[in-house]
Amino acid sequence: MQYLIRPANLHDTTVAYELNVSWTDYSGPKSSLSEFGEKHSPTFNTMLGDPSTSLSESARLAALHRYAVLDTPPEAAFDRAVQVAAQVYGVPIALVSLVDSRRQWFKACYGVDMRETDRSVSMCTHALDHDGVLVVPDTMQDERFVGNPLVTGPLHIRFYAGAPLLTPDGLKVGTLCILDTVPREFLTLEQMAILQALADGVISELELRRTLAEQARERRVHAAVVKASLDAIIIVDHDGCILEWNPAAEHLLGHTRVNVLGEQLMTLIVPAHHHDRYRRGIAHLVQEHTTSQRRLETPILHCAGHAIHCEYTITSFWVDDEPMYTVYIRDLTEVRAAREAMDASHALLRAVVDSVPETIFVKNLDRQYVLINTTGAARLGQPMEAILGRTDEDYFPASVAARRMRDKIVLETGTRMIAEFTEQFPDGTHRHFWTSKDVYRDPSGNVAGLIGAAFDITERKRNEATIRVHNQTLQDQVEEAQFEILARLARAAEYRDDDTGDHMNRVAMTAAGIARELKLPDDTVSLIRRAAPMHDVGKIGISDSILLKPGRLTPEEFEVVKSHTTIGAGILEGGHSPLVTVAEEIARTHHERWDGTGYPSGLVGEAIPITGRIVAVADVLDALTSDRPYKRAWPFEAAMAEIRAQAGRHFDPRVVAALERLTRADHPR
Repeated sequence: MQYLIRPANLHDTTVAYELNVSWTDYSGPKSSLSEFGEKHSPTFNTMLGDPSTSLSESARLAALHRYAVLDTPPEAAFDRAVQVAAQVYGVPIALVSLVDSRRQWFKACYGVDMRETDRSVSMCTHALDHDGVLVVPDTMQDERFVGNPLVTGPLHIRFYAGAPLLTPDGLKVGTLCILDTVPREFLTLEQMAILQALADGVISELELRRTLAEQARERRVHAAVVKASLDAIIIVDHDGCILEWNPAAEHLLGHTRVNVLGEQLMTLIVPAHHHDRYRRGIAHLVQEHTTSQRRLETPILHCAGHAIHCEYTITSFWVDDEPMYTVYIRDLTEVRAAREAMDASHALLRAVVDSVPETIFVKNLDRQYVLINTTGAARLGQPMEAILGRTDEDYFPASVAARRMRDKIVLETGTRMIAEFTEQFPDGTHRHFWTSKDVYRDPSGNVAGLIGAAFDITERKRNEATIRVHNQTLQDQVEEAQFEILARLARAAEYRDDDTGDHMNRVAMTAAGIARELKLPDDTVSLIRRAAPMHDVGKIGISDSILLKPGRLTPEEFEVVKSHTTIGAGILEGGHSPLVTVAEEIARTHHERWDGTGYPSGLVGEAIPITGRIVAVADVLDALTSDRPYKRAWPFEAAMAEIRAQAGRHFDPRVVAALERLTRADHPR
């Protein structure tokens, strides 16, 4: 519902405001209150008409609520104030009125028995908008009050005077008002001053009440904190006498509170040989004459006579220009045990790290050394203390970029890195290292730096090189011995149908030449040259009657001859050197054909190893151009023509082309 409210200043314009009217202890018709509310409510208008005034009203209400006085029981100090006011001015009614947002509430009443009214009918509301004491000699002659139910109703208020209750910061929270049922003369300045002084006394009582309440709360909080503290808290005066002793002190030191109050703290808990130290500390605090603190670790006496290792903190404060002290005592027995265990663990870890005959180090995120063991320090030629806080730039300028890059990768990826490298030391020597680096993390899991180990493998590298040379020498000797044996075995087989033994050498030279023309690696060319002479080593297992037969072989005899490939492969099979492996490959495959009609396996095309394809061409060329018991030698050109004709059937066309390039240089037309 909307009501038009007349402002306190009769010259102000009216504004609309929603108003709910109620009045406790008024027995007249409620309609008269509502009707009055429709016409008069200056403070509501003030609240809504001007934003700055609305803020002021909020501040005023906040100040009122800070007193926490609304709806509290009567108190003698406030009752005396209204009684004195009524007697001084000879009026039947006096009130301490506190104006809330929607009501006025009476902390003290003289002459009437009511606790509150709706703010819409409040006379004191108008006093809030008035400078100084508001005096209304005759309410029936004042437009603001002529229709007020408090005037027209059973109370018949005809005179009103209200002095504002001003808080120390100038906010009006209500009034001390006097009322009469008959009109009166306007108050003199002296009378208004006295009424205002009485109102100021009410504010003083409210301030005192709030201060006492805050102090009581502070005492309760202080007592709760002292009682709940896990540390012993002891308060002593300037003479060292105990004023407070909390439950934690009882538990820690064994003395009950009732038995220690008033006792000397020093003689009670400080060992005798620490008394002088204690006195000096107290004297220093007194000399500073300020709030200060002293903390130390010291033994404290238990009531049973044994000492407890504690952290002892004294904080000074001043009351009425006299020093007092709060003593905090924390039992460090477990902390000390943990610290000693940690120190022992650290010493053990340090001993283990220093006993390692290789370098162990830790770096922070700036790549500064924060730990290095004695082995690492000895390698750098510096004491450990001189190395800590320094970086690789100070010791390895030549390789610092590579070191920085390795550290950066580990720190950024958080993954372990293993590497081998050669390092030049400050003395100019070079040494080889195997190193492992990984990150370490802080308790929150963030990368805090890296930890690593470096193993000097210089001697190992030197020994490995010596062993490699020795092994290579032995391998070369073994291979030469193997080659010698196999070559003699091949020569023995060759002498059975070639009394000069040159066939295997000619095949070897031709095969090596073809391999070069095919651009094979030099080591492969060398292996083919050395292994090719053993291509017919299997002939040693063929009967002379077949091998040296001057006429055509029967199919059965030819099958026996073909077996020389598998016999030769069997002789060479199982060798571990590259030479024997290639020789076995050649012996088995040099009679395979490109079109798959060869033997012993019928391999096709590039399924035939390149070594076998090369030796097949070289072997046929030499066989055609050489005398045999069963034929005469062919002219070179005729032999080449036959080989060209077999390209793509018997032979690999690329190998034939390589042979032609080779023979063209050896046999120019």
